Amino acid sequence: MLSIAIFCNHVLCKSNNGSDIHTFSWRDFNQKAVDTSRRFSMLCGIARVVCSITFITDVLPTNYIYREMISDAQWITAQLAVYTYLAGVFRTLPRMAFFQPSENNTSICVPTMSLIKSLFWTMSLTLIIVAHGSSILSGYFRMKENKFLLDVFTTTRLVTYGISCILLVIGYGIYGRLLIDLTIQSFDLVQGQGGIAEACQETHITDVFRNEDGMEGRNIHRIYILSQEGEKGEVETRNDRFKYHIRKMKIFNYSAIMTFVFWSLTSFVLAFWHDTIWSTIVLSKIQAFLANINTNLIFLVVLIGILQSELIHHKCQNSLDVTKAVVSSESSAFDYSETIP
Repeated sequence: MLSIAIFCNHVLCKSNNGSDIHTFSWRDFNQKAVDTSRRFSMLCGIARVVCSITFITDVLPTNYIYREMISDAQWITAQLAVYTYLAGVFRTLPRMAFFQPSENNTSICVPTMSLIKSLFWTMSLTLIIVAHGSSILSGYFRMKENKFLLDVFTTTRLVTYGISCILLVIGYGIYGRLLIDLTIQSFDLVQGQGGIAEACQETHITDVFRNEDGMEGRNIHRIYILSQEGEKGEVETRNDRFKYHIRKMKIFNYSAIMTFVFWSLTSFVLAFWHDTIWSTIVLSKIQAFLANINTNLIFLVVLIGILQSELIHHKCQNSLDVTKAVVSSESSAFDYSETIP
């Protein structure tokens, strides 16, 4: 069910790629990073389905290499998804107009583009090579019944995941929240200037004359102002749409922080006490419940929030299309004149 929900969300979000659904920071957000993150999320759901079917139906019960690899695929694709999204956050922040040091914080540090690429590829390749390689080797030594090396590579894999989760918690806790705060600031500023409305432009011909070449010309006076009133329905619709996008950002960011805090603690505990936990029925059931049910519930909350925001976007977009067909004037915040021959 979780993978079906992920697939539906992927299709619905993909259908929105051509529309103007991004306001303020979302216009600057790296769409390629969002698309790639969504694809990794879908792969994570597929890997989870395959893993569940494998263990429920007891497919290849003695092939521990396959079992470890398919189980590990869920971790890798999930973490690559959030790596990609976080890289998009880093690429977005410097391009925002509100990215300025405040009185309380004058040392906002955002990595450069080259450093972002280096960190992304370093962390991704390290995760794939170390974690996935350790899972293959742990499966191999489980088949060979070499308990010492099995414990070594199991611990290596889990410690790698724990460190990765801690880095993600730091990234989302600092920069994910910063992106949300800057986006809300942009919303508050525009609200203070009369709300989010379509730009309207008034054009008047103020003079008709002939130049020295005998050609007739016109002075056209264009007035650009920020609409203070506008269509009430349009303003409210745009504000509601923006609020749903903010809520979607918050849901994703906070759920990512909670999820990776949980998995960082779980990974380190399992890394050093996995024998005790997995050999005790009560402890193993508690760990399985927390690892599967708890995480799936968080994912479902995220998906419901995203799906609701996307559905609201479709509704708001249709309303805006009707409003734009009625409004004939435009407005902006500038006033200038030009001569057209």
